[in-house]
Formats: sequence, structure tokens, C-alpha cells
Amino acid sequence: MNVLNKVFLHFELSTQAIAIGERIKGGTFRPCIETIPTSTLKGCFRDNFGLANSLAIGFFREGTYEKDIFTYAPYDAFLGIAKLPISMEYLKPANGTEAVIADIYAIKNGKTEDLGNISSIEISLGALKSKGFGRCELRYIGEIKPNLKTGYLKGRLLEDECSAFGITKVIKPCYGYLFYPTSEVSGIYKRALFEGSIIEGPDILVKEEYKYDS
Repeated sequence: MNVLNKVFLHFELSTQAIAIGERIKGGTFRPCIETIPTSTLKGCFRDNFGLANSLAIGFFREGTYEKDIFTYAPYDAFLGIAKLPISMEYLKPANGTEAVIADIYAIKNGKTEDLGNISSIEISLGALKSKGFGRCELRYIGEIKPNLKTGYLKGRLLEDECSAFGITKVIKPCYGYLFYPTSEVSGIYKRALFEGSIIEGPDILVKEEYKYDS
């Protein structure tokens, strides 16, 4: 395996309940995804650490979580009425586990290297924060210098972030769109690589190895 010229800061995130939902226009059911996209962590690092353009990606550890549904009725303060109930899928600790656990990898650079001085800190992440969801503990584990590997991408990142993350080749993309925050109150949709894309890149991004004839 070839060692990439990339250094990542590895963090462990733990929580009792978290909802990172698919953005679906309309509808009353919002499924929860099982990864933490770069766009979600960009907003999280901005809000919690004041970092405007950090690059990080996360993956929930298999076996630490299971899905459940929380139903609530949004209140329209202007009209003074409750809207149609929305059912939101979320992750909670699996039976026999104490917390939902995720691994987060941030690209080490001049803006993020000070995060390595944080032993443990409480942050907020995801949706339904006003309902008590997304209260997390973030703990720094250490630096990682990943190897190059060809396989199936296990997360979601913007297409224009591939080079920054050390992805050297996209063999077979699975495209989707992520909401990219441009300010605290607005953003745009940008094309992204989703789970199942076949890439050549850091082994921390790869779920399963893919072998092919080059």
C-alpha cells in the first residue's frame, strides 16, 4: 500500500440521540442517514469552533446504533397553528451499548491543527437540537496518515473536495447533492459523491476493497 501525503485528525464522537436527515422537499417522513457528510461537519465546525472552511467527514460505527422515529408537529408562530406532524428518523444506542459512536476525520492544516489540543468537548450536531437531539461529546484520538486503497466510499463528500481528501481517482461515481452552507442562514446544493462510489483514496474513506483489472 502507498502512504498518502495527507494527515487527518481523528476524533471520536458519542451521543445518545442524533438526527442527520435527508433533505426532502415536502413530505412528512425524513429518513436519517448513517454517515456524517462533509457539508454537515463544515457547519458544525463553524458553529462550535469558529472555523469557516474546515474539511472533515464522519462515519457511525456499525453495531453502536439502531434507528427509531420521533414525531413532532412544527408550530407556525405567524399563523398560531401547528403544521402537519413530521416523523423524523434518528439514531439511538443499540441494545447493549451505552452510546452511538462515530469516527470523524478532519484534514490537518493551519486552521484545524489546534483542534488536536482538545481532549474532550461538548458540541451540537444534526437536526432537532431544540428537542434535545445532537448533544455530543467530541474526543480527540490522534493523527492518522492513511494508506491508499481502492474500494467503495462509505461517506458523502462534495465532488470538488475529492482532491483535498486525497482521492486520486473516481472509478465509478454515485452522485447525489448535498446542502452546502454559504452563511449561517442560507446555502446552495452542490453535487457530491455518495456511499457506494468506487474510488482510489485514503483507506479511512473506504468501506470495502474493490479489485479490478487496470
